[in-house]
Amino acid sequence: MTAPTLRSRLAKGEKIFAAWMGAAYPRMAEALGRAGFDAVIVDLQHGEASFGEARDAISAAHLAGTPTGVRVGLDGFGDAARLYDVGAEFAILPMINSVADARRLVDTLKYPPVGGRSWGGTRAISLFGAETEAYRGAANDQLIALAMIETRQAADALEDILDVPGLDGVFVGPSDLSISLSNGARLDHQLPESVEVINRVLAAAKARNKLTAIYCGNGEAAARNAELGFDIMGIGSDWAFLTAGAQAALKAARGHAGPAGPNY
Repeated sequence: MTAPTLRSRLAKGEKIFAAWMGAAYPRMAEALGRAGFDAVIVDLQHGEASFGEARDAISAAHLAGTPTGVRVGLDGFGDAARLYDVGAEFAILPMINSVADARRLVDTLKYPPVGGRSWGGTRAISLFGAETEAYRGAANDQLIALAMIETRQAADALEDILDVPGLDGVFVGPSDLSISLSNGARLDHQLPESVEVINRVLAAAKARNKLTAIYCGNGEAAARNAELGFDIMGIGSDWAFLTAGAQAALKAARGHAGPAGPNY
């Protein structure tokens, strides 16, 4: 690929702070990119976007020079491959609970000889400004496939999942992880059992030179996780950013009438 990629930035040790996008409004991705985020993650598992809206969000973010990742829905292996075809640079697959799940992920998202990804990345080639063979030759190394670790089963199989050839790394889902580890009793990102698993994820992934990513509810949590050693932090949500900005503007408006003068 001729354009700078997210992988090359990670290889330099950069921390990637990515905006979490759940809206079905593609231009939101461009706005988040222009706000300064290092990447945008379009959520198709719990967000509102369709495949077409995610495709257009990837193109819109590209206008802002911002790489895009996707989290696909349950059993969304084929959707992840299609979103690679239209320009996504990384894909997050939820509920990867076993070695078999991780192998299927790699088989779907990596070209031979690593996997069995089917050829058809015409739109991605255009967005990246790459020649066809340059894209095909670089895709296995440059496009990032992440398995979500968010259940007790995944935690138990963590090391074996990380050892699957072709898997680029893991993405921790702290909400579901805490729910699973507490047998449904708590949603708590600071649950001691969850913290222990998160520390294991970091140690095991780093020992294997695999990427680590995690969802963070806000910027403060993202800063803490970057300090712990995570590479990619998915932050907040577009709706949370919009709500916070709107509330701040309204608070300022109602709390300060401004100087006397014309009403405009």
